[in-house]
Amino acid sequence: MSAHLVIQLARFGDLIQTKRLVRGLQTDPNREVHLVVDTGLVQLAMLLYPGVIVHGLPVHASRAEPDSIVRACATLVAAWKAADVTRVYNLNLSAYNHALAGLFAPEQVAGYQWNQGQLVRGRWPEMVFRLSTHRLTNPLNLMDYWGFFLDLPLPPSLVNPPAVAKGGGLGVVLAGRHARRTLPVPILARIIQATAARSTGRIHLLGTMAERGAARALRPLLPAAIQGRLNDLTGRTDWNGLAEVVQDLDLLLTPDTGTMHLAAHLGTPVMAFFLSSAWAFETGPYGEGHLIWQSVEPCVPCLEAVSCSRAVACATSFAHKAVLVRLARETLPNGPALPVPLEGLCLLGTHLDDFGQDLRPLAGELPERDARLAHRELLRSHRLRTTPRRVRLEQAAATALYHETDWMIDMP
Repeated sequence: MSAHLVIQLARFGDLIQTKRLVRGLQTDPNREVHLVVDTGLVQLAMLLYPGVIVHGLPVHASRAEPDSIVRACATLVAAWKAADVTRVYNLNLSAYNHALAGLFAPEQVAGYQWNQGQLVRGRWPEMVFRLSTHRLTNPLNLMDYWGFFLDLPLPPSLVNPPAVAKGGGLGVVLAGRHARRTLPVPILARIIQATAARSTGRIHLLGTMAERGAARALRPLLPAAIQGRLNDLTGRTDWNGLAEVVQDLDLLLTPDTGTMHLAAHLGTPVMAFFLSSAWAFETGPYGEGHLIWQSVEPCVPCLEAVSCSRAVACATSFAHKAVLVRLARETLPNGPALPVPLEGLCLLGTHLDDFGQDLRPLAGELPERDARLAHRELLRSHRLRTTPRRVRLEQAAATALYHETDWMIDMP
């Protein structure tokens, strides 16, 4: 029996967003699936992907010794040789990824190849990278991007279960890995207060040890009745413990985080808050039944590496009365539009079709919607081999997605 190998050396959320690809590979009964991840994510990968052979490499360890990495690589190479790896899916632009992919012939590698000292992107990654020049019009969820590394990807409806409230209370993720994507504690307190009536159970505060201070700062900003419902779990859960809490929630309140993707993986409803550099069309929760509040300030989505000249002003919109009113009432993803005008925000509901994830505006104005729909339809027709449904719009989008070299030169 031969094997597939997926090289995913990014972090928590990216590992879960690889699910459409990994599950698609697992439909082949004649090949094993091997997955290499950062050592700190091995337990999570085994939890997410039963039946997949998981390998760890200490790429994100702050004090990893070069010798330990070399020894780990030697072990990996021996395991892959024994498994007869015939197809490799290299998902990230990193030196470690390129080094591992370079162990195989370029024609064996999908995604990012290392060919005679040169980085070569496959046709699909090359096309999608062109969308990054104007992120507002990018319609492609990362789950679908990696899923389409396969010619016949897993149907979108089989990736994550529809979101259903489980009866275990509310979950609140206090912070994301990027500080500018995190709502200030006073604004988060108002959101929790507005949302608390959606569930009568506990309110679980989730995060690492780094969020213990935010949890302490949050408590006195809430009414006594809500304080009594708080269950501070920051720094107190391993991967299994986090999954056990998240899978039983009625709703998870979160910025763009790995825990958000874990909730979607488990079919737990998500209410996500996207601001700063986070763009919901790229990394929003995948599946039916989730809601996303997306900042639509003129500078969003920004670059995380560039300092913000507006002191993250996009965060203030999440405390507007229109938002709190909507949060305080029962909201369905396909419910009616909010009568109170939104300023600087758009409420989006998640939806799946034959291509993948789509987001539908439920309230507020979404910028550049026509261009984004045109790009999505062109990508859909390209991958599903169908005729675009709105030809005039797609003609303009095609100039951004296609280059002459796509058909003049046979790229790998």
